[in-house]
Amino acid sequence: MKTTSKDNTALKIVILSLISGLILSVCQGIPFIVNASHGDHVFAMSVIIAISIGLFIHQMANQTLNTEAKCLWVSFFGILTRAYYILMADITFLQNDAGTYTGFATDTINDGHIGYIEYIYKFGSLPNMDPYQYFGYYHPPVHHIIEAIWLTIQRLIGVNESFAFENLQIPTFIYSCLCMAVMYRILKLTTVEKKYFPIAMTIFALHPRMMVLAGSVNNDCLALLLLVCTIWRTLEWLKDDSLKNIILIALSLGFGMITKLNVAICAFSIACLFLIRLVRCIKIGNLVETKKLFIKYVIFGVICVPIGLSYIVRNLILFGEKPGIPSPAIIQSESVMYTGDYSVWSILGIPNDLMIGWPFHGISAAYEHNTWIILFKTSLFAEEYPAGLNDYVLSVAQIAYIAAMIVGIGATLYFFTDLLTNLMRNNKGTLKLVSTEDSNETSMDRKIYGDKNLFLLLTFTFMLISYCMFIFKYPFTCSSDFRYMVACLIFISIAYGKMQTCLKKNFASKKLLFLLNFALGAMLIGSNIVFMFWNVL
Repeated sequence: MKTTSKDNTALKIVILSLISGLILSVCQGIPFIVNASHGDHVFAMSVIIAISIGLFIHQMANQTLNTEAKCLWVSFFGILTRAYYILMADITFLQNDAGTYTGFATDTINDGHIGYIEYIYKFGSLPNMDPYQYFGYYHPPVHHIIEAIWLTIQRLIGVNESFAFENLQIPTFIYSCLCMAVMYRILKLTTVEKKYFPIAMTIFALHPRMMVLAGSVNNDCLALLLLVCTIWRTLEWLKDDSLKNIILIALSLGFGMITKLNVAICAFSIACLFLIRLVRCIKIGNLVETKKLFIKYVIFGVICVPIGLSYIVRNLILFGEKPGIPSPAIIQSESVMYTGDYSVWSILGIPNDLMIGWPFHGISAAYEHNTWIILFKTSLFAEEYPAGLNDYVLSVAQIAYIAAMIVGIGATLYFFTDLLTNLMRNNKGTLKLVSTEDSNETSMDRKIYGDKNLFLLLTFTFMLISYCMFIFKYPFTCSSDFRYMVACLIFISIAYGKMQTCLKKNFASKKLLFLLNFALGAMLIGSNIVFMFWNVL
């Protein structure tokens, strides 16, 4: 009897990520590496990449790589680019609201995420004053507590304090790497053919914003990891509505909300699927199953709500503060980023000028205030406006920027078209499952498949709506930053995996697939080349 070995690819990625984080934390303190010139850094990285690509091609030529091994290689390249970025960029580069630190020996309270982390590290508690008095402190504290513990551990083993603060990037590096492992598990729960997992994984592995998040010190990366985990566990629950999966969804969503409140966007689509399952159970008339399902939902609420809303409740009780960005941070009349003076169409409309000549975010609203232009630019190079960039590097950046627009628009349109089409077919009972595991279609298969499609569709839709509402609630160019939409990479990855199968039906669709794949390669390779030769690192 033939036995199939358990797929432990995700576990291997987790182990590789943790080992890499440990090695990187040591390398950050080696003067020979940190103090080397930019040219030496580029040369060393080029040699490592060349050797790695050579080994990969050799194994491909000898046909010794299965899909799991290819996904591991993709993850390795993702870890490599993240490690290079962190070694080359200190904790002040391409950060958002980072702030400063003054050290354990002082009583100074500093603004920003670093100041927030330092407060917990120095005083061993959450802020005992109104967190809205200091910018950054209004964020829920899970990430900052973890970073403070990491600082404390380093100091206990004798690590220099400045070096320990520089190593604040290590946890976020690990979070960014772990996202690849969770993305692999998500792909296994979709109808993406297994042989196309590597190309879908490549987006999460090599996307430049995942690299920038790996070197960030704010709570974005942990929030993304917990959001990805929430989506993964919800997909698992749609296949198996066990109490275990309900509890894991509650924990990932709850801790996600107490890391960054916008993780709650996933709660809306989860609630819709919970309601659909409950109504379906009531219609069948099975009172026993309905009661069990209702009890599971109560357990979910008991776990998720207290965890997710605990920091909000704390601030309401102690300081009378409601959630949101503190008003001192929003000085409209003094900010060049203010977009409130522009029309809705000029902010959300299709732009007449794609501003291809300069693919970097201009910060000032007078320079650019179209949300989608800012979104594509910051997806590649964050909120940076470099001066004196080499003409060759600039040309590569321009190509990557154009490719990013093709990738983003093409994949988003395909994602919504594909899921809506399948949902309509499912409702008519004519769905043909595309499955790599079981070719026997049943009524339950159709319901599970339809529920998964609906969940993914609703989650992406709510995310887009929330993003659009956010840029008008807080009308600044920084509100259009891709970091508020980085979770869309989940859906882009799924779309690219699916289209490898679906767009091979005729000559025209094959040409379209070639264009989209070429654009994806140009975006990922081009943007990584720009970061490698971006001599401000």
